[in-house]
Parts: sequence; structure tokens; C-alpha cells
Amino acid sequence: MNLSEPVLLSDSHAVSEFDCGKVPLNDWLRDYALPNRRRGFTRVVIIHSEMRVVGFYGLAPTGVPPNLLSRKVRTGQPPDPVPCILLRQFAVDQRWAGQGVGSGLLEDAMRRCLLGVAAIGGRAVIVRAIDADAVRFWAERGFQPAKADSSILFRSIDDIAVSLEIAAK
Repeated sequence: MNLSEPVLLSDSHAVSEFDCGKVPLNDWLRDYALPNRRRGFTRVVIIHSEMRVVGFYGLAPTGVPPNLLSRKVRTGQPPDPVPCILLRQFAVDQRWAGQGVGSGLLEDAMRRCLLGVAAIGGRAVIVRAIDADAVRFWAERGFQPAKADSSILFRSIDDIAVSLEIAAK
């Protein structure tokens, strides 16, 4: 089966059979992704096969208290809150696991974050891990836990830019 390029979620995409193995993520895609996109809360990006969603993520602007971030990310006298990009729900259907869908989605998300920061500013990408498996997933991809809450992880924009430049060579 052919996979699409990453595109914005629309009414024509089928979400009902999506199953990543995490009920909260499945439910968010089915019940909240389109309303959140329509209201401008989140840009929901998906990859699909024959209009059936096989992976997705959401991006939204956010601000975090400076004390959640490392000194390296805060730098100098940061504003409060520090402008960041929230990488919201991120999931791949279990039937597509291990086929590069997640890696492709994550690279697309990071590239979109860099474009967003170039346009409006921001210091880091923030994720909220829903469980210990998610904490490990994000940590393996260079995200660091926040000081006050290990379920909140971040990765500096500078670090993301360097990693994508290296990957592109």
C-alpha cells in the first residue's frame, strides 16, 4: 500500500479504525483532532494510506515557565513564559509500526517546527509523555525531561536544527 506525504487532517480522512495501542491517543484523533484543527488550536498532520490515517501528530504554539527548561535553552533573561512549540499527540497505527512511519512523521514535525520558529520565534519543542513508554521514546530522540515534571520533555530548536542538518548530509 502506498503512503501519502504528510498532509493536514481533513474531513475526508478516515480515523475510525486507527489504533496505536494507546486509548487516549486513539480517542483524541477520533474525537478532538478535527474540532481542534477547525478552531485553530492545533495543526494536525497525518500520513494516510487510501485516506485511512496511519500516523499523526499535532503542533501548537505554547509558552512554558523558564524554570522548566535547562539554562542552555533559557539563555540570558528569557521572557516568562518562554515561547515554544508544543508537539501534541503523536502516534502511529500498530499495523504500520516498524515501517518508518513514525520516523518520517517526526522528521516532518521537526522541520515544520523550524519553519515556525523562523517565522515567529521560539526556543524549544515541548512534548507531554502520556506514560513511561512515551518518556523513553522521546528521551531516545534527544528530548530532555523538565526539571519539575519528567512527563514534560523538551528539545532545543538549536539542537533540532543541528540534527536535521546532519541527517540531510
